[in-house]
Amino acid sequence: MANKIKTHINFLIKAFAFTFLFASVLFSHNSFAQNDGGINYGVKLDTNVIVIGDQINLQLSVEQPKEVKIGFPVFSDSIVNGVEIIKQTPQDTTTLEDGTIKVDKNYTITSFDGGVYKLKPFEFQIYGNVNQILRTDTLLLGVKTMQIDTTKGNFDIVMPIQTPISFAELAPWILGGLLVIVLIGFLIWYFRFRQKDQPLFAVSKPIEPAHVIALRKLDEIKQQKLWQGGKIKQFHSDLTDTIRTYLDERYNMSTQESTTDEILQAVSSVEVNNDWHTNLREVLERADLAKFAKFQPLPNENERSMKYAYQIVESTILIEKEEEKTDDESEQESQSEYKK
Repeated sequence: MANKIKTHINFLIKAFAFTFLFASVLFSHNSFAQNDGGINYGVKLDTNVIVIGDQINLQLSVEQPKEVKIGFPVFSDSIVNGVEIIKQTPQDTTTLEDGTIKVDKNYTITSFDGGVYKLKPFEFQIYGNVNQILRTDTLLLGVKTMQIDTTKGNFDIVMPIQTPISFAELAPWILGGLLVIVLIGFLIWYFRFRQKDQPLFAVSKPIEPAHVIALRKLDEIKQQKLWQGGKIKQFHSDLTDTIRTYLDERYNMSTQESTTDEILQAVSSVEVNNDWHTNLREVLERADLAKFAKFQPLPNENERSMKYAYQIVESTILIEKEEEKTDDESEQESQSEYKK
């Protein structure tokens, strides 16, 4: 019982002393301005009392003639032991109305230990014939710790609050799932076509027969009268392009990038009269001379190329025959008609 009373008394004494000390800091000045030989200098704190971890500004300032050179105190990472410098700014110089200049330098300071700190006088050095030091007065800085209410009991750690899931949180998952489903569907569709040896993107064939398209193109070339207008190279180029396209469609060839010899070799197996092969060779070779050797065919040679081009197409027109129906198919059609 005596020990408990003694403990309470010591606690009250310390609390009273600490309170008195903080009161003295609270009512002390947080800025000082002094004058020495026409030079005004001082130090200023935002406040004399802070809570542990708070940040405040400490300002040093000097008002001086322009010709006087004054050096500010230099600090590295702390003002005194326990008061740390978070940030410091370069010196800011302002010209006053009377011609003097004012130089300010700011420090952002803090402390992580409770107590009262004595900030020693800050020294400004005047450079000249005789070095002189200006010292400010001492400042007090009180740092309060966080007070804990020991009368209340301990509480469990509060668990995170269960908030409803928003659409913004679900949207990425929904979008990702849809993309995966689309990708899987595309792969299934693609491999089905591959298994059936079908092209992924089928090339549509022209509805009209190849000879109809070729003859129409030859009629257009004939009506344009290209070689009569001096466009001999274009005439032979359009003529041979039409023949190449016709051969590709008619005999399932690929002659667009082939030479004349390669085309003649490819059509050697085509069962047509000998004149057909001779005419094709003459048209292709004359076009090569006109396009690449700057050869100028005579008018009758141009007309002959036009004539042979028509014959090349007309003599190889594919006649589609209607397939004869088998007896079974005829019987099935008769039964269907009877049912109707």
